[in-house]
Amino acid sequence: MTISPPAAFFRYPVFFLFAALVIITLAAGCTQPQGQPAVQPAAQPAGQEMFREVTASQPDPTQIVITYEGGPNMERIIELETTVTDSSGRSTTKSAGSRLATTPIPIKGTNTISGDFSGDDHVVVIAYMIDGSRTTVLDTRL
Repeated sequence: MTISPPAAFFRYPVFFLFAALVIITLAAGCTQPQGQPAVQPAAQPAGQEMFREVTASQPDPTQIVITYEGGPNMERIIELETTVTDSSGRSTTKSAGSRLATTPIPIKGTNTISGDFSGDDHVVVIAYMIDGSRTTVLDTRL
């Protein structure tokens, strides 16, 4: 009776185990679904302002009226904070809405600030967004 030499598998078991792991790894990588492409938001046309619908007017020397008519981003605004600095340097701040709110401010609203506005008055309106960001939507002199 003769004994045959051992098969190659039994002589080099680490090599075959490594080869099997490589094949399994490659096969698993080839069967994964491809990722979806990221969707980019549409860019705004050049020159279009995000908040063109916030205006300030001065019907008389005792009041300034801030009007917000709506617009492309008004559904995200939860507060409009208006600061008026009169010609003497005194500032008055008044808000419409609240930064603690979870719903946007009503569209087509006004915010009236009373005081002595007989000279050159600086009006700044800052919009606070539902995502926590803020932006200046109006910076003008009346």
